[in-house]
Amino acid sequence: MGRLQALRLALVLVLVFTLGLASAATAPAGSHIGYMWPVGLSSGALLITPRRWVPYVAALLPALAFATFAIAAYPVEVAAGYGLGITLEALVARHLLSARKARRQRLLDTDDFGHYLLACVLAALTGAVVFGVTAALAGFGVGWEVAIAAFTTHLASELILLGLFRRPIGPQVGYGTTERILAWTTTITVTVLAFTTTQVPSLVFLVIPPLGWVAFRAPMREAMYQLVTVAVISSTLSKEGVGPFSDPYLMRLDPEFQHLPQQAFLLACAMVTIPFAMAVAMQRRSADQAMRERARSERLVQSARGIAIIGTDDLGRINLFSPAAESILGYTPEEVYGQSTRMFHTDAELARQARILGVDPTYVSVVRAAGQLPPGTATDWQFVRKDGIARTLSTILSPITDDLGRFVGYVATGDDITDRIEAQEALEKALKTERRAVARLIEVDQVKDAFISSVSHELRTPITNIVGYLELLLDGVYGEPMPAQVDAMARIDQNSRRLLTLIDDLLTLSSLENVDQRRSTGEVDLTEVITRAMEVVRPTLLRRELAFDVELPDEPVVIVGHAGELERLVINLATNAVKFTPDGGRIVVRLLAADEHRGPVIEVQDTGIGIPAEAGAQLFTRFFRTDDAHAYAVPGSGLGLSIAKAITDKHAGEIEAQSVYGEGSVFRVTLPGTAVRRVVAS
Repeated sequence: MGRLQALRLALVLVLVFTLGLASAATAPAGSHIGYMWPVGLSSGALLITPRRWVPYVAALLPALAFATFAIAAYPVEVAAGYGLGITLEALVARHLLSARKARRQRLLDTDDFGHYLLACVLAALTGAVVFGVTAALAGFGVGWEVAIAAFTTHLASELILLGLFRRPIGPQVGYGTTERILAWTTTITVTVLAFTTTQVPSLVFLVIPPLGWVAFRAPMREAMYQLVTVAVISSTLSKEGVGPFSDPYLMRLDPEFQHLPQQAFLLACAMVTIPFAMAVAMQRRSADQAMRERARSERLVQSARGIAIIGTDDLGRINLFSPAAESILGYTPEEVYGQSTRMFHTDAELARQARILGVDPTYVSVVRAAGQLPPGTATDWQFVRKDGIARTLSTILSPITDDLGRFVGYVATGDDITDRIEAQEALEKALKTERRAVARLIEVDQVKDAFISSVSHELRTPITNIVGYLELLLDGVYGEPMPAQVDAMARIDQNSRRLLTLIDDLLTLSSLENVDQRRSTGEVDLTEVITRAMEVVRPTLLRRELAFDVELPDEPVVIVGHAGELERLVINLATNAVKFTPDGGRIVVRLLAADEHRGPVIEVQDTGIGIPAEAGAQLFTRFFRTDDAHAYAVPGSGLGLSIAKAITDKHAGEIEAQSVYGEGSVFRVTLPGTAVRRVVAS
């Protein structure tokens, strides 16, 4: 447990004792439950406690609760029973809220809220049963009345206080300091006014609009804070005998039930504020994600310098013209928007394509036939530039459909292969004495073909989805965010990330294999390299149940190398371990300092699914993925380990993998000892 986490837990436990004692000691006369005992804080304390420390905190809670009731002069057996009930209630809440493998799950959607509400209800019910049984056995009040009163107050406490320990999110949109001050002032003022008069009971309903406004405008956590503030003010004033819930008629009720209307009011506030704030946060998140995806899609199109991308609507009119298309064809986007792609092809080219496809030599027939080819099929088309020069592009034409399957246009991705075709024609005329040069060019060409084929296969579907769904958003097909829109944006995100990762890996591998590229090297501290790499990897662990440890020597370990490449090496090995280690496993990244027999060693050890023996020989081969990677649907392009191998080779090191299939793996990188020096800290 970290120091900050321990301090936070200690503060919560102090609040549990302090507020619990105040609640028990100042309970209304005749009450047997401890008015508004902060049971929600007890549940929250267990929720933020690391798993291995839960038994210790769970053992401390009944002692704290017992002390609060005992000091308040409750019978010893009642104090003990109530302490047990509060602890059981907290354990039930923690168990239910941790059942989805994300210990402090965020309130992202209605399913999360339903799960949260169910956990609060069942936890409060558990506490109420124990309180009722304890009261009945000890003759301390009427058992069923104590149970009802405890259930109502505990449910209000769980709903309001436990929400502070969750992870509600929602970007702040236009909510400035002035509005925040006004919102807090209004909420506090209205609450105080509503609970200082019994002449106009209906004023209490004026508390809900300010809470609703904050839920609508402010970040969700601030709405939770205001809800807690309303609960504290209303409970304090009601306990002091003022406000609409201290009416003489209510005071004639059984002591256990006198303040139930006020608790019901707090439940109503919680059931209005929390779902409303969550719904607004969902909409803000969706809108923010849409904007980010739109910007990312635009950057992707802008960065695709080697591939021309042309999009059309359902009538074939151009509505997307990438910078690469502008560079290859010589037109500006303004010159082609709204025009038909027919402008790029001659009658002779349409006739040639018609013969290949076996259709009538009309533009519509040829385009329809090309769009019906198997996905990913590339055909060579001649495009006429603005200056009249013909260029040959290897083109993939893909139809775009919306989520209802309706055709909305085409997207064409084209690679300018004119120079390649001319080079091939020249090579065919070369003399036999140039076989070595020709063989080299063919080898280069084959590598290029493999690169283009792989990238085109991975690029086609993401680009189609990105452009298709982006057009739907821009054309206003969707209104306010709905499930279909969320699904569309999720697809955009998934495909964009997949594409960007693949392109980045390919470019990195290409850079490492380029013998002519100059590299800047210098003294690098491997402890700092691993520390920076872990900062990149740790966000991928937020929704995983993995133990992740880093073991570094006390002294710096300095080698001569390239800091960025070494950081990428560690990131790739650690990310690979995360991907292939199921939840509940453990990953250790360690650095072993150099000794007299070897240089420094970087190790990444996991308890994952392991590597089959037959796959060991191909493990560091480009694009190689084991059968288990496909079977477990582990994402990736098969380039991570090949990049790690290339970086190791660049540093004259050795990389090896040891694995026991089904039990885990160890990847070990040994760097040369001659390039290492130990630095003693001053």
